[in-house]
Order: sequence, then C-alpha cells, then structure tokens
Amino acid sequence: MVVVGGGGAGMAAALAAAEMGIKNIIVLEKRSRVGGTSAMASGIFGAESPAQKRQAILAPKEELFKRAMAWSHLRANPRIVRAFIDKSGDTVAWLENMGLYFQCLPHSPTDDPRTWHVSKGQGAEIIQALARECARLGVEVRTETTARKLLQDAQGRISGIIAEQDSRTITVLASAVVISSGGFAGDRELLRQYCPDYRAEMRLAGAANTGEGIFMALEAGAASDGLGYLMAAGPLAGGLLRLGPDNLRVGLGFISGEPFSLWVNQEGRRFIDETESFNYYRCINALIRQPGAVAYALLDASMIQSIAELGLSNVPEGYGYGADQRSPLPAGLVEALQTEAEKGILRVSSDWAEIARGIGVEPATLRCTIEEYNAGCDLGYDPVFTKNRRYLRPLRQPPFYALTCGASILNTMGGIKVNEHMEVLDKQDNPIPGLYAAGVDTGGWTGDTYCADLPGTAFGYAVNSGRIAGESVTRYLRSL
Repeated sequence: MVVVGGGGAGMAAALAAAEMGIKNIIVLEKRSRVGGTSAMASGIFGAESPAQKRQAILAPKEELFKRAMAWSHLRANPRIVRAFIDKSGDTVAWLENMGLYFQCLPHSPTDDPRTWHVSKGQGAEIIQALARECARLGVEVRTETTARKLLQDAQGRISGIIAEQDSRTITVLASAVVISSGGFAGDRELLRQYCPDYRAEMRLAGAANTGEGIFMALEAGAASDGLGYLMAAGPLAGGLLRLGPDNLRVGLGFISGEPFSLWVNQEGRRFIDETESFNYYRCINALIRQPGAVAYALLDASMIQSIAELGLSNVPEGYGYGADQRSPLPAGLVEALQTEAEKGILRVSSDWAEIARGIGVEPATLRCTIEEYNAGCDLGYDPVFTKNRRYLRPLRQPPFYALTCGASILNTMGGIKVNEHMEVLDKQDNPIPGLYAAGVDTGGWTGDTYCADLPGTAFGYAVNSGRIAGESVTRYLRSL
C-alpha cells in the first residue's frame, strides 16, 4: 500500500491500515517532514465525542449532518458527509487513546454547539501522534519524495506508482494507493485555471501544495468532483502586533474583524453587514464581489480604546490566540498601531478626507457613507443592512483608523470523485480497483463555501476520510 502525502489524511490512512494488520505500507511525502497544512491547523470537527460528553455538549450526529448538507445547498454528497460525521466522534476517541486530550473550544462567539476539538499542541500534536503510531507499527515514510504517475495493469487495477526521490525516478509496486496530497493552493497557475473565485491578490495561509495527486488520479481515469472550490477567508487585515513584556500576539485581522467596525470597498461604500466577520469563510463571498477583492475596516479612537480595555471580541480559541486576547490588553495598542501606520500597513488620521485619499477613495463618497452609518447608529437601526444594534457604534472620535483587508486562501477543496468508502470513481461512477483518496484532494464533502458553521470540518474530514480510506484499502487487499 502506498499513500501519497503525509498530512492528516495520509497519516491517518496509513495508521488505520497498519492497525488492521496491513504490512508494507509506504508514505511518500514531498517535503522534508510530514504534516502539511494539518500541522498548521488547530482543531478537528467531532460529533458525539468523548470531549463533548465530558463538557455536557449536545452535538447529535443527525442534526449536524442536516446542517452540513443545508450549508452546502445540497452540493455535497450526503453519503460522504454522513460517513464523515458518523465517524468523527470515534476518531476523537481514537486520537485520545494515543495520548491526546481534547477540549471543545469556541472558534466564533456564535458557535452552537461547539464542534471544534483542540488539543494542547493543536494540529502539530495530532500529526506527531499519528506519525509516532505509524512508526511503531512499521509504516515507512519517505520524505522529499514526489509522486508523479499511477501504474495500472491491463484491467485498469492499480499496480504501483512512479515517483521522484533524490533526483532519481523510482517505481514502487503496490496493489493499492491512497491519494492525499493536500490540494493545489500553492500553484497560482492551477488556481487561475480551475478556481473562478480566485483573485491574484489573495494571500496563501496554508501549505503551498501543488496538486500532483489530483492530476495523477484524473490522468488514470478518475472523474472530478468539486475541482475549483476554494477554502478562502476574508476580509482580513494582514499584520501582527506584539504587546507588553510577554509579546502578546494581536493580529490586525482580528481588529479589522471587530463587529462594531465599518467596512467599505474601494468605492467608499459599505457592502455587507460587518457582523459577518463572525464567519470569514462565508463573508469571503461578499468580498470577492468587490473591486479588487479589497475592503477597508474603519474604526475610531473610542473603538480602539474599547479593544484595549476589554480585549478582542471575535477571537478563536486556537492559532496562538485565546482568553488573553479576549481580556484587557497590555498597554501600548495605540502606539503599536501608530508604528504600523508609519510603515504604511494602515492609515491613521484625525481627518476622514485624509483617510479617504490614503486608501484611494473619493472623500465625498466616504463622508456620505460614514454620515449615513452614524445616523443609523444614533437611531439604533441600520437601514442599509440591518446590522444588529448591539454592534452599531458611530465613528466620531478622532483619530480614525483604516485597515486594508484582503482574502486568504487556506486550501483548495475538491478534485477527485470518491464514494463514501473513499474509493476513487471513474467517469461511469465505477470504483477504480485499488485507488483511494482522502482529505481535500477529494470532492463531495463540501459545497463551494467552506462550512465554518461546523468548525474543524476540513481538518476533521482529512483525518476521518483518511481512516475510512485505510479501512477500505484493508478490505480490498484482503479480497485479493
């Protein structure tokens, strides 16, 4: 058995098969170490998990399955989604049996129920546990080895794979291959070719994967599914502040995402209810409709003072953030923002006209937008987008701040058509014997907008689909 890619999906697939007694398992990893985007993630999705039971969180599989399907507008394959969600609680238990301990933490203030399972070491710790168990069971991991082509016999069954290692072409014979190479978010040419929502200004926030596994499968006769879906987020300001003697991390993206801020596009007009910042993965759809896929978050001195005195309100528990950022911040926020302004990262001025010129917006238009918004705040009603009055705060106290916000790509989400057993399907929906896929290389688990309504879905799907693939490979190999 060969696994292409040593991320969360690939390592889970290898381990699941090894636990069921499969020998001679080889993981081919392009980079110098395993992990990929999974090692950069924080938490995994789970339903009816041990952690949820410990915390008295009701997270029924049936209800979460319906929510996932509704979020996808039925673009997802319900059998794949059901298989993933039904297995997710057991996967949390599986990982905890390796020594991990999960807590269900908030990704957003609006999470209900909490499905995001975060361990102390986050994604890196999960990868370490999978790698440790794989090594214990004799799984061979070959790093700096890039898969190039699938081999098939005269009947179309998988017979091996061609790869590159140390500038040499090697052939690995195998009766089964699992593809889990982690998408192609690192290849801008492929993004331009296949992803209609891609914009050149988007920043890469995940691993720079280049899609070898997907296109090997397509070349071998696989059908495509979801090819071109993006896991993107925005609007988010770039940059990081460090405050106080302990260098507390304060991301500008969380300041720009404060729900009481005001967002405008390059025309100086509002374009969405700013409380959509509670779900950046949905709000990206509004951002990419704007000129240049760019927005500006506007705040005044009173808002910055509130952040300093009360902390940030829209911060997840993970990615190096948590209660410290949601509490009063160390001194120095105003000074740190001024320093960033001097670098050109943001604009600070006591004159809205100067702010407008600095961000390239017509001053008169911006003035009208702010006056309209402030009037709504005074009334306690947003006549344009009906923003929750709790977050309606006028911008009147100078100095004023403008943070440039763009979009980030975490990954692509789709490519290879599979069924609920992670068997790769050909263009007639028949399984290609011996070929399996898992993680974001596959389609059918999501619609065109990432389901952040159930936090941890992408990482959770990677690990769970990997387990399912490993178990399916085991059944296939035993049938030969």
